[in-house]
Amino acid sequence: MKKYLIILATLFTILSCNDDFLERPPLDTLTNENFWQSEAHLVSAANALYTAMNGKDLLNMFESMGETAPWAITTAYRTIGGGNYATDISQINNIWVRAYHNIGRCNYFLNNYKRAVTVSENIRERYAAEAYFFRAYDYWILTTLFGDVPYITKELNVYSPEVYRGRDPRETVINNIAADLENTYQNLPAFIAPASAQFGRISQAAALTLLSRIYLYNEQWDKAASAAKRAMGLGYELYSTGNPANDYRNLFTFTGRASRTSANKETILAYVYNFDLGEDARTSHNLSRELWVPNDYSRFAPTNKMIEKWLTADGQIWNPATVNTYEEVFENRDPRMKQSLLAPNTPWEGRKDGNPNNTNAAVFTYPKFSNDKDGCMTYSGYYLYKYVEPTKVGQVSQDDNDIIFFRYAEVLLNYVEARERAGGVTQATLDSTINLLRDRVGMVHLTLSNIPAGSDLRKEIRRERTVELFFEGHRYLDLIRWREAEVLGEDLLGVNRRWLDPSKLTAGILNTLKWKTVGGEQYLIIESGRTFNPAKHYLLSLPLNQMQRNPNLRPNNPGWD
Repeated sequence: MKKYLIILATLFTILSCNDDFLERPPLDTLTNENFWQSEAHLVSAANALYTAMNGKDLLNMFESMGETAPWAITTAYRTIGGGNYATDISQINNIWVRAYHNIGRCNYFLNNYKRAVTVSENIRERYAAEAYFFRAYDYWILTTLFGDVPYITKELNVYSPEVYRGRDPRETVINNIAADLENTYQNLPAFIAPASAQFGRISQAAALTLLSRIYLYNEQWDKAASAAKRAMGLGYELYSTGNPANDYRNLFTFTGRASRTSANKETILAYVYNFDLGEDARTSHNLSRELWVPNDYSRFAPTNKMIEKWLTADGQIWNPATVNTYEEVFENRDPRMKQSLLAPNTPWEGRKDGNPNNTNAAVFTYPKFSNDKDGCMTYSGYYLYKYVEPTKVGQVSQDDNDIIFFRYAEVLLNYVEARERAGGVTQATLDSTINLLRDRVGMVHLTLSNIPAGSDLRKEIRRERTVELFFEGHRYLDLIRWREAEVLGEDLLGVNRRWLDPSKLTAGILNTLKWKTVGGEQYLIIESGRTFNPAKHYLLSLPLNQMQRNPNLRPNNPGWD
């Protein structure tokens, strides 16, 4: 039986198929002089660091805060993205506390791992590099969301002065975590094979992908390009079996999940789940069912904003005015659209759809707008297809599909974006990055001589990122760093009413819904009353209770006091 790294969100206890882990007591009982004596101790301590990867919660948080596929009904994270929250909202505090809890674990490891003197230096430094990776990951999130934050590298107790430390400049934090990664990434294995016992651990490619993100988010273009370029030469490649109609989607199903599929050399780092373990050790999530809930509403709601992002099949900007039916929305578009959203006449497991004339519940034909608990209802008129593993829709919380954190496609997109911002994009750059992504799905190339009318190269690079990395937790953070987040203050809108055929819907259902007129067209309202103040919302408020405990964190970010 293959061994998979299984990561449980329990304090200092990580279990895997390896029975050795089941025999070890929790790490917090092993901090005496007898610990840090063996490689097994190092591995146990390093495994505990992987709880920094919050699995499917990555999507719950950052997709809900974005505007392309948020949670379908109001949640705290959607409220944060919509700008209507106060400084005492618990989710802001949770982000802060979770990050510093993880950082504390990393500091504990880094301050103690050299005590394992009987372990070879190479092995010690490999696991230390994992600790530096996770500490950098959490500081990257903190600085992106909050700006200046306390930079702590020591173990703390209630008597430590650093408990009441003020905020360090974002630049200082970034410089330090970037230096940590630069100095330690080569201590990691360059490539970790998919479907291997080691898959799920940190590789050089993972560290360099994170490093390219850090540089990109902080406008260090040449360094971002360098980090991405180094990651491009470590053995990873786009997942493709020569099936352009399905390869992109299959990357996010059991067909292509890297923890079990040796052909997937695209996934660099994923949160690995395994429901096949014993009852006390299995791990799973509920994403596939949440996207096609057979007796309730689909939990995530793709919006009209995203519908308009996909280009036409010939690479031009899509014009909604040319469409007259719901079916036509999906036709002659970038092939990734049909592999990301559920198109009419596609097999599904959501049971009864919205078309009373559809006699085959195994095939989706039309959106369902009434939540009568008999079939999957949508609040936007659209359903996700990406990340749906159909075999898991009928089971509650038994989905053990991988949740991807880093993949090779992002490396390519980081590289081309950095090169464009540095002023160094050539056609060869596009052909070795964006056009490789398009080749996988059979999409026409982007060329410098044929930028879509009404656009420019930078816009198209950003569009490509939005389309390729759709529903992977990037959108909110990208909008923030691009300084384009004012769109978060706009109403969340769904399908155009003109495209819907009343004869394919329950009689009168459209009249029960709320619509907004935009440019003479009526769009389904998902949420209104959102706001985004550029002087305030590009950074989150510091958590109120953290400022109360530590007044040295003040002043709060601009606009929040």
